[in-house]
Amino acid sequence: MSDKKVSTKNDFGERLIGIETTPVESKDKYATILLVHGFGVTKEEGGMFDDLADYLSQNGFLVYRFDFSGCGGSEGDYSETSLSKLKSDLSEILNFLNKQKRVDSSRLGILAQSLGTSVVVASRPEVRAIVLMGSSAHPKKLLSELFGENYNPDGISSRKRSSGDITHVKPGFWKDFQNYDLVESINGINCPILFIHGSKDEIVPLSEMEKLYDVFKGSKEKLILDGADHGLNPHREKMHEIVRHWFAVHLLERDN
Repeated sequence: MSDKKVSTKNDFGERLIGIETTPVESKDKYATILLVHGFGVTKEEGGMFDDLADYLSQNGFLVYRFDFSGCGGSEGDYSETSLSKLKSDLSEILNFLNKQKRVDSSRLGILAQSLGTSVVVASRPEVRAIVLMGSSAHPKKLLSELFGENYNPDGISSRKRSSGDITHVKPGFWKDFQNYDLVESINGINCPILFIHGSKDEIVPLSEMEKLYDVFKGSKEKLILDGADHGLNPHREKMHEIVRHWFAVHLLERDN
């Protein structure tokens, strides 16, 4: 397998930086998976997406992971972000993937983590299969609680992360959520969804995932990893195999 830096531009003219991970086995076209990161982090997801991209590519999938605007290597000011802007970024990333010669657009899947799941649900993308990990039906409520005393809907909200980095967002971030009802939006998705959640998720309660799962009328499965946190530790290897199997069934039409 090999990694290659790729990029595209969003509707604001900001360059979005990504990584393409290609399997060792050479093909004209590959079943492809896009990994979508969460709030204020990067395409690596603290190493989780790096390991997952390697594992999936070893099993024959072409894998992409991108920094949303204002994150990692991508251009932009993250304090100006919103669900609408993230949705716009995702749309452009998918447009970019569908133009790549080695991407089989008929066998495209998405895996999203945390707030990335909200972006996917709001976007209702036309793909073959989706995995939502640490998903939330009410992201505004959960994020405002996460910011705690530094939540300021009329000014700058700040959150210090475990890494020491500080994430800032402006009032537009909070106001934009009123344009979305994820419980309603999820039924605009026309492909199977696998919901994965840690039983000890300290960021997003299990009940948030259950709400989305219960209302989704399409083909679905859920897996609760006993003892796992929001980052699915200590069961990431188990998650890898579950995700591989799901995409093998839905993108390769076989469990290899």
